Amino acid sequence: MNMKRIIKYAAVVLITLGFPFCDLDTSLYQQIPTEDAYKGIQDVQNGLNGAYQRFGYNTFYGRNVPALSDMISDIAVASTATGHFVSINQWSFNEYDGYVLDIWTAGYNLIDRCVRGINGGTALIESAQKHNFSDKEVNELHSYVAQFYALRAMANLMLVNIYGLPYQAGAANNQKGIVLVTTKPVKEFETVKRATVGETYTQILADIAKAKEHMDQLTDKEKNAINQYYFNEAAIFALEARTKLYMQDYDGAKTAAQEAIDLRDSGDETFESYVAMWKSTAITKEDIFTIVKSDNDNLSADALNTLYGSYKASLSTFARNKFATNDIRRGLISKTHPAKFDGTATAQAVSNIPVFRKSEMYLIIAEANLKGTTVNISAAQEALFYSAHRDKDIDSADDLPATKDELVQFISDERIREFFQEGHRYFDLRRTGEKATISGVANYQMSTFVFPIPDEEVQAGFGVEQNTEWYKLVPKK
Repeated sequence: MNMKRIIKYAAVVLITLGFPFCDLDTSLYQQIPTEDAYKGIQDVQNGLNGAYQRFGYNTFYGRNVPALSDMISDIAVASTATGHFVSINQWSFNEYDGYVLDIWTAGYNLIDRCVRGINGGTALIESAQKHNFSDKEVNELHSYVAQFYALRAMANLMLVNIYGLPYQAGAANNQKGIVLVTTKPVKEFETVKRATVGETYTQILADIAKAKEHMDQLTDKEKNAINQYYFNEAAIFALEARTKLYMQDYDGAKTAAQEAIDLRDSGDETFESYVAMWKSTAITKEDIFTIVKSDNDNLSADALNTLYGSYKASLSTFARNKFATNDIRRGLISKTHPAKFDGTATAQAVSNIPVFRKSEMYLIIAEANLKGTTVNISAAQEALFYSAHRDKDIDSADDLPATKDELVQFISDERIREFFQEGHRYFDLRRTGEKATISGVANYQMSTFVFPIPDEEVQAGFGVEQNTEWYKLVPKK
């Protein structure tokens, strides 16, 4: 999508869930200025619903982002018979590729909605006395604005890690990032420019801080009313943990991850319930934030389920070989078929899509204890055991590797075992610099690669520059 299209505020398509504070309204908005669209609390809620719908749609985190991450790596295989994600999997994409364009378009559509929601919601908070809002109503607005900030931070984090080179700790990070849309929506025909990767991460952290600031206005009861289908308080800290992990700020990542776990305070899944939870759209003890789907709200042919179902994408031999015989997660694999997203009993194309899980937080803590300021082997083992014991042969943390290097490699493999189909592998290879066999090329370093900016965006002529000679960075056979 070229930037001039960002201002086209698409009709808000409401998802089937209600927010914890009040009932949904079915008002739709299209190309309405912020000052006219956000006249009341319900308007802000409707705008937020539209943002969540965009976030969870197939062109963004509902399929394309997690699918792209696994398909471009070494853990998934696209079916040439069906053609879906083959261009990504076989590295035959270019700046005209539909997947490359769709993620860019969807990400900026989401960001545009967030900017409008932040502005509209903040304006109502500031004029609360004029509107005679109660304290409870003001807190509703704070909740919605917090979630808008978190969604924008999440969108920017995904976009900068697809269309920008990785963040490098201790470096200037002047490599080109993405276009930042901050205080106001982009106007039609407005010239823009790409921020640096460093500036992009500064904005992401600023949005996380603002999300916390608004969330802190709520009472504990009001915070707890925001469940795992939304960007709740624990999810904001989980986002901070992932962001700081990508920045190699391991101490900061560890602190945020522990806060997310403490806030979630959900207990643990059993072996049996862990395998079974993928067949349900109910909130699980693992969930911190998940995209919820229902029989009336599914993506059918465009679902992540369908990609690994009738479109026959599969798990690579490399990935399957990471599972020990007694690992319960083998129960989510049938030969080459990964079965996390096989749907519910009533709808094959319906599955929740996890965004943040407790297992990710524990694995961040484990890695941070090895790469942070102070190396703590036993603390790394203890955190790692949370997911690693899903291999029933690992009875205690003492059964895990005992050296730093062995533990680092184990964590890399554990993230494959734990997160296959969920879209972590590409981002993991980028941030760690780990070499892998990609598209048949051994020892390829994903951290050197960056996707092209969609040609449609560059050719629009509004200032977005292409990633120079990006095609020279692909694996060479």
